[in-house]
Amino acid sequence: MERLNKPLSELKRLINLCLRQEPGCHDCQLRAVCVHRPDHTGCNWSAEVDFPERSEADAVRHLRQARRVVMMVREQYNVAAVTAAQA
Repeated sequence: MERLNKPLSELKRLINLCLRQEPGCHDCQLRAVCVHRPDHTGCNWSAEVDFPERSEADAVRHLRQARRVVMMVREQYNVAAVTAAQA
């Protein structure tokens, strides 16, 4: 599958927007985005999310939804390579 390339800052904004729109994930926080070599799916990033304001049991119940959102974004976007001129 062909992915669109986005700058890291735009990708983070997009992930946060998608999480806010998902029922049960309105207070989910994007903790980190790790850029790496493309994995077996062709995606070159991964993300860590959390529900810091919730009890552990409540966070675990909604973590699957948040991960599903991240996976959907991973299927569509890659982090654009930064060239020397942009750095």
